[in-house]
Amino acid sequence: MRDRSTLIEVPPRFRVVTGPWDAEVDERTIVLGPSRAFGDGRHESTRMCLQALASFAPRSGFRLFDVGSGTGILSIGAAKLGGEAIGVDIDAAAVAVAEDNARRSGVEARVSFATTWPDGTFDIVVANILRDVLTALAPLIVARLAPSGMLILSGLVATDVPEIVARYAPLLAGRRPEIFERDAWRTLVWRATAPPTLCDARTRGGWKPL
Repeated sequence: MRDRSTLIEVPPRFRVVTGPWDAEVDERTIVLGPSRAFGDGRHESTRMCLQALASFAPRSGFRLFDVGSGTGILSIGAAKLGGEAIGVDIDAAAVAVAEDNARRSGVEARVSFATTWPDGTFDIVVANILRDVLTALAPLIVARLAPSGMLILSGLVATDVPEIVARYAPLLAGRRPEIFERDAWRTLVWRATAPPTLCDARTRGGWKPL
C-alpha cells in the first residue's frame, strides 16, 4: 500500500489523487484508493477520456454509461461535471474498488457500478478497453447510446483506428469520429454537434486532434 499520495493533473478540469488524501474533496478532485483495477489517471487513454468529458460533456443533467469501468475514474469524472453515471465491469472486485473510490471522491450518490449491463440509453457512452472487446461489443455499446448522444472510445493505437471506425460506422448511420492523439494512443469521439476548430495541443493539456 502506498504511504504517500500521487497527484496527477489532467487539464482542463481534473486532478487525480491516488493514496491518502486528507484535504477536502472539491469538484475537480478524483480520489482513488490503491488497487490493481485499471484507470489511475496515468495512462494516456484514461487521460484523454477525462479530457473529452471535460471538453464536450454537458455541464449538468446528463447520464453516462461507462463500459469496463475499472477504478470508476471516468464515472466519477462525469459526476464531478454534474452528471450521473453507471459503470459496468466483468470483475466484481473492480466494482467494489469503484464504489469505494466514489465514496472517497464524494460522488457516491450520483454513480453506481455493477457486473451486468443496465437497460435504457445514455447521453454519453464511454469505453476505454481493448480493440477486440470494442469490436465484439459494438452493437451493445451503440444500443445504449441516445440518438443525439456522444460516444467516446479509447484504449486504441493508431493501427486500431481504421478497424474501429469501419465497425462502428454502419451502426452510427455513417457518422465519422473526431480522432485525438496522445503519444501512441488514440481516442475516438462521435458527437452530434460540429467538430471544434483545430487548436494547438497545449490548449488541450497535451492531447490534440488529428
